[in-house]
Amino acid sequence: MEQFNDWEDFWKKWHNVPVATEADLYYQVAKTINKEPIKKEIFDLINKNIAEILKLDKNETLIELCCGNGLCTYEFGKICKQVIAVDYSPHLIETAKQHKSAPNVTYHRANVLDFLEDLKKDTSVKPTKYLMNDSLAYFEPKDLEQILRLMIDISGREFVFLIRGVPNDEIKWNYYNTPERRQFYDDLQAKGDFTNAGMGKWWKPAEIQEVCDKLQLNWKMQNQVPPISNYRMDVLITGK
Repeated sequence: MEQFNDWEDFWKKWHNVPVATEADLYYQVAKTINKEPIKKEIFDLINKNIAEILKLDKNETLIELCCGNGLCTYEFGKICKQVIAVDYSPHLIETAKQHKSAPNVTYHRANVLDFLEDLKKDTSVKPTKYLMNDSLAYFEPKDLEQILRLMIDISGREFVFLIRGVPNDEIKWNYYNTPERRQFYDDLQAKGDFTNAGMGKWWKPAEIQEVCDKLQLNWKMQNQVPPISNYRMDVLITGK
């Protein structure tokens, strides 16, 4: 796999291909199994679980961080009053605007931290529900701390933040589950490939707990299960 200098470089090139079909949208954001789009029932189950955990309804404003091409974002627009979504990648945001737009969904191209800084200044928006879907792997603990501090600034301690699909370092061998795949992982580490071939950072639950404890936030972790995943975890962080 090509080596990248940073995540900006990575996202300029990763699956940056024209989108002609719905299947292309899944491929573009790696919502695939064995290089095929995940089944619709699995996609629907993921979105249903998110909506239930965050208790989304028609009165809510949802902030989605790292929204990708809007594949899931669009579905939340069917439930919420408003969805404000952001992603760092220009081609993903353009795809979202072209293929997954809705009157109550707005897409922004920005760094997550810059976006939250701007949201802090916007007194017309007072969200309490936040989502990050399959993307914490592109951040470090210091970034998570900054994100949470900004959420406190924006929403006080009333917020709920669901971080879904975090690669769990404690169960990573469920993913690297053959001698060949383990060797692949070892080779990536030896090369210093910070992207882990696109997988990103494998988070230890204790790293998340340490950040939350520092900020006096509550957190709850649950490992995902098949058919969704057997190597990722979902983390719910609350201010109260």
